[in-house]
Amino acid sequence: MVKDSKIDKPLLAVIGLLTFLGLIMVYSTTMILAKEKYGDSFFYLKKHLLFLGIGLIFFLIIALLKYPLYLNQKFVFITFAIITAALVLVFFSGKMNNSYRWIRFMGFSAQPSEFARIAVVLYLSYILGKKLDDVNNIRKLSFYLIPFFIVEILILKEPDIGNFLLIFMMLIVLLFVSGLKIRYFFSIAVFMAPVLYLVVKMNPEKMKRVLAFLHPEDYISTFSFQATQSIYAIGSGGIFGQGLGNSTQKLYFLPYPYSDFIFSIIGEELGLLGALSVVSLFFIFLLRGLNIAKLSGNKQTYLLVVGLTFLVVMQAMIHISVALGLFPTKGITLPFISNGGSSLISSLITAGIIVNVSRHRRTVFVND
Repeated sequence: MVKDSKIDKPLLAVIGLLTFLGLIMVYSTTMILAKEKYGDSFFYLKKHLLFLGIGLIFFLIIALLKYPLYLNQKFVFITFAIITAALVLVFFSGKMNNSYRWIRFMGFSAQPSEFARIAVVLYLSYILGKKLDDVNNIRKLSFYLIPFFIVEILILKEPDIGNFLLIFMMLIVLLFVSGLKIRYFFSIAVFMAPVLYLVVKMNPEKMKRVLAFLHPEDYISTFSFQATQSIYAIGSGGIFGQGLGNSTQKLYFLPYPYSDFIFSIIGEELGLLGALSVVSLFFIFLLRGLNIAKLSGNKQTYLLVVGLTFLVVMQAMIHISVALGLFPTKGITLPFISNGGSSLISSLITAGIIVNVSRHRRTVFVND
């Protein structure tokens, strides 16, 4: 007998727990800053709730879709084209924090590169799952990857090295899962090594960040300041933490404790147990996502779910690695938890697609 599966409840629970923890930690990390800056300790939490509401609307609409629109060729190509256009528009919206990453409209700002990651996975899963019979046909593969590299170049131009690397890692994962021969990965590595070196070399600030990662003691008051303060925060948390709201590093010692370094405050306030709980939740997310992919029914859907699952988990691992000083500092948020409208909405859209696929899985019972 073959029957449709129900929504993956463990995955829903993980998404709910991460999102709820995000509400708690956003308020904890911003209440003092919001009170001093805006006279309202709930200012950032209110904005976070607004974006959470928008994200949940997208999540529910996508999760409850009867027809998997995200597999449709026209939808995939139109979405990719819109995101590419948005990545061009950022260069006409003016700089913010020394980069072109945001489109501003009516008092709100959106970061297209956050949604570009989803569009790229939609595109790659369609191409590798439907269009390309043999992924090892390098001529055809190179042709189909031209739009991918256009997006990567635009993101690199912003510059947004973190999202550039994350999207490139998505490509590697999907090519590996699609069966690209190992020898081609060595060729990719040989090609990318000098490219990354030139990118860093041509940007003095990025170069100093890499040097600060390698020799933190030489840049203790400048480029390794964030990483050092982050490690102090996590180290001071001990096993059980200082308690919710009791972080001292968020008091103007650690920059962006509500977004790029929110895991550091989790470690300080909730301790090792809290930090390990977050890691465990993302590990469960990985397992449930791969299980949904395995039962998804066709190659395109399989690649889509694998790509989106790894997108969330690798983003989380990069964020955590930066907080622990294991990776150079990057502006990478923690999915579902960090403050930031584009990040939160894109995470919930990603989750919505995976949950919808879980509804359309078909489970086979051989011996009824």
